[in-house]
Amino acid sequence: MREVTDFLGAYDAYFLFGLCVLSLVLLIISICLARKLSKLGRRRSAKLEEGRVGDIVDCLANHWDALSEMQVRLDEVMAVLSEQGRTLERCLKKMGIVRFNAFDDVGGEQSFAVVLLDSEANGVALSSLYGRQDSRVYAKAIFAGQGERPLSDEEQQALAKALK
Repeated sequence: MREVTDFLGAYDAYFLFGLCVLSLVLLIISICLARKLSKLGRRRSAKLEEGRVGDIVDCLANHWDALSEMQVRLDEVMAVLSEQGRTLERCLKKMGIVRFNAFDDVGGEQSFAVVLLDSEANGVALSSLYGRQDSRVYAKAIFAGQGERPLSDEEQQALAKALK
């Protein structure tokens, strides 16, 4: 411990000189920061002077006009979106398909019944009967989940799948 005190005693003038330089640097930095802060305060208060208040009001008015225009555009977009929603309600959303053998002499379940419905269970039932000599396609309208004409067993099964 005695060695440390002897060392500090021998070089105390250098330590004091270093502390003075450090204090001077910190004082200069403090003065620079104080000047910048006062400049910032002057600029802030200059914007609110009588001559500049009109500029701020004009800027706010321009922003208000832009917001009003955006509101009009938003209303237009909402109207288009609403129309698209109504259109989508009428689109086909549900499907049911059943494959089967229409005739005893034909295998592979090449015949099928397909039911396509919208959100209100309106749509169409398509049946394709495949035979060795010919194929036939039939269509029946469906309203509120019921066929306009009697549906075959396969069409009923496809309707049940579509309504799930």
